[in-house]
Amino acid sequence: MTTYDVTSLNIGKIETLTYGTKTFESAIRKGAVTEPIFLSEIGLQGDEQAYKHHGGVEKALCLYPHEHYAHWRPILSNMVETALFGENITTVGLTEENTYIGDTFSYGEAIIQVTEPRNPCAKLAAKYDVSDLVLQVRDSGYTGFLFRVLKEGMVSPQDKLVLLKPDPHAVSVALVNDVKFFDKKNKEKLQKVLAVEGLAESLRATLEKQYQSAL
Repeated sequence: MTTYDVTSLNIGKIETLTYGTKTFESAIRKGAVTEPIFLSEIGLQGDEQAYKHHGGVEKALCLYPHEHYAHWRPILSNMVETALFGENITTVGLTEENTYIGDTFSYGEAIIQVTEPRNPCAKLAAKYDVSDLVLQVRDSGYTGFLFRVLKEGMVSPQDKLVLLKPDPHAVSVALVNDVKFFDKKNKEKLQKVLAVEGLAESLRATLEKQYQSAL
């Protein structure tokens, strides 16, 4: 049984934030919880999203690998050590390279499934006052990734993620990032990604259009 440690479980409320010259609504400043919390099909109890493209059934939970924190320390002068990029779960052992779309995990009482890479947004750049941070996240491949909730339940930072069922297509999060951002006209890769049943439907629609434009 393959298990992965959770270094923090994080939630945040929508705030009006000002970073430099930018003011915006965001729940990116998440804090760690210490007690069990309910995970529903739309996310952790008490966690909020400020924008319609954040959260929802297919983006209920965001994971970021703790391994990547070391990469960002020299780059981010005001880096936080909890929920670096506003993720809900920070883990050790799971990365974009070894995690596959459709992989299913148990987490506490819940069961969750990988749906797509996290799409880096401008709020990250504003938070850390690094104008090209979105591009740096994209180019590094250190995006993190998102989950849908197949079974609701209580979860805690003491629980481990347990791999229940690896997806048979073995399409890594890294491969999806590559197709999304770089190798956009590679029909073979696009077909491989689109064959994965667990892929988020919103991303599927985008990649189907990409595939048609590559013909």
